[in-house]
Order: sequence, then C-alpha cells, then structure tokens
Amino acid sequence: MKEILNANALQYSFTHRLNPNAEAMEALLRTWIETDYNWLPDKMKFKYGKTGMGHCGGCIFPHASMAQLTAVCRFFIWAFTVDDIHELSDPAEIDRIRKISLDALRYGRFTSDEEIFNSLPKMREELLSMTSPQWMDRFCDSLDRYFDGLKEEVFYRVPQIFPDFETFVKIRMKAVNVYSMIHLCEAITGTTLPDHVVKHPVIDRLEQLSCSIQAWSNDYFSAHLEKGNDVMNLVLIIENERGCSLGEAYLEALAIHDADADEFVSLTNQLPDFGIWNKAVGLYVENLQLMIAGNLYWTLNLTERYKKGGHPSEDLAKAKEMAA
Repeated sequence: MKEILNANALQYSFTHRLNPNAEAMEALLRTWIETDYNWLPDKMKFKYGKTGMGHCGGCIFPHASMAQLTAVCRFFIWAFTVDDIHELSDPAEIDRIRKISLDALRYGRFTSDEEIFNSLPKMREELLSMTSPQWMDRFCDSLDRYFDGLKEEVFYRVPQIFPDFETFVKIRMKAVNVYSMIHLCEAITGTTLPDHVVKHPVIDRLEQLSCSIQAWSNDYFSAHLEKGNDVMNLVLIIENERGCSLGEAYLEALAIHDADADEFVSLTNQLPDFGIWNKAVGLYVENLQLMIAGNLYWTLNLTERYKKGGHPSEDLAKAKEMAA
C-alpha cells in the first residue's frame, strides 16, 4: 500500500529553514521523556524518543530563540501525549481534561496533581514570558477548539464509521490542533497583533489554509498506516465516499492539498495594507510559510512517527485492553 504514496509529491514554492537550536532542543526533550514523562509506558517513551519533537519545533519555528523553542516544545510533548492517550476516550473524559488544562493555561488555576498536567504551570509561565495575556486567550481558544474536535472524532473513530466529507473537514480542522501552532507563529515574532488584524478576512483565510495544508499533508503520509484502523483521514474518506481505489484517493487528496497551497501563495502575494502593523504581519506570514514547509521537511526526514510502528496508538490500545 505504501508504494502508492509518492513522498516527493507535496511541493511548495517557499522553502524550509532549520533552527540552529534544534539539536540542543532535541537533547533537552529526550531528558523530559525520562523525567517529566517517565510515567508513560516504556514503549511510548521509546517511540517519543524517535518522534523528533525537538527537531519538529526547530523545523516549524526556525526563527525561535532557545527560550521560545523550549516553550514551544514543552507544549508539543504535552499536546502529543494528550492526543495519543485520549484520541479514543469517552467525551466526558475529554471534557474533564479540557477543563483542567484550560483552567491552568488561561487562568493559572492548577487544580490537579495528575502527571499529565504537571508541565502546565511552567508552560504557562514560559508562554506568557514571550507574549501577552491577549495572545494567551487566543491560544487557549485554539486549544478549546482542538478539544471540541477530539471529542467529535470519537463518535466516528470508536465505531469506525466514516462521516460525510463536509462533516469530516469541519472536525479535522479542529482536531488536528494546528491552530495552536499558528498562534505560536505569531508569538515568536514578539508582537501580539490586534484583533482587527487577525480577524481580517485575508489573515483569517491564511490561517484556515495553514491548518488545512498541514492536515492534508499529515493525512497523506499516514493513510497507509491508518487504513483499517481509523476513519478520520482525508485519503480514506475520499476512498470510502467516492468508491474509488486507494491510489485514486491519494491523487484526489493531493489535488485538494495543492489547491489549498496555491490559494495560500496567492493570498500571501497580495496582503492588505495594515498600516503600522505591516512589518509584524509580514513576519507572521513568513512564519506561517516556514511552518508549512518545515512540517513537511520534518515529516520526510526527522521523525519515525509516520513509519510502520512509529506511532504509539497500537501500544496504548493494547495497554487499555489489558487493563480492562
């Protein structure tokens, strides 16, 4: 099945860059796996050691300082852990995780000593040190959106029922959790953009496209692993809904990805005049481009997550079966 996939099919007119702090960040993250996340199952820790989350942060945010990259990657490992553990959880449990997490990050109310929440006080401190309370509200709004998507996915993932295409897209844009990374693109510029800028239709659309492009990239490279085990994947949705072959579904998914990428480029080439905010907007949009290109480079070169046996979902499912 993997042979149908063309690893070089996804192309962008903008390129990636590598953060000079990425190697140091990867080393630091590996220490977190053995300390802050030592409570995870050994197989999961082993796979996280090969996920390359530090390299992910370095690829996606090449302009981040070491301090900024540390805050970013502290969020990354927490978000990976929440997603991997709770992708099939009961909606009520997801809501419980959501409330504790957002109370901590939005308001600084730390109400649980469960290990999965231990990093939140430091994460909040680090994020606020490089941004503002206004930005933190936006960031938390994006996490709230993610938890909505995670909860909505369960209704299809658990019984392995395919949603219709439109429903899938709406859920996927939330559950992929890219909006949090989009807000981090703004944070590392050092400027919190005002609401009238971030809510402008062009900027709003660029954010939507940044989300969809990376979601479709993720789905493209993981479909061969998820077939028969998941339903929330663009390639598999197309194959099911259109009754076509998997190869044809890959081509259609690629066309959808490319159309979004073309629209993204077109919009970046004709940004509105935001007056005194033009420079900050330019840096933000550049970071969005680097994020998209960097995510692709990381996927192809620096992670085992999208290779057979690289994702911890199977191990977690077996552990839950044994505990039941």
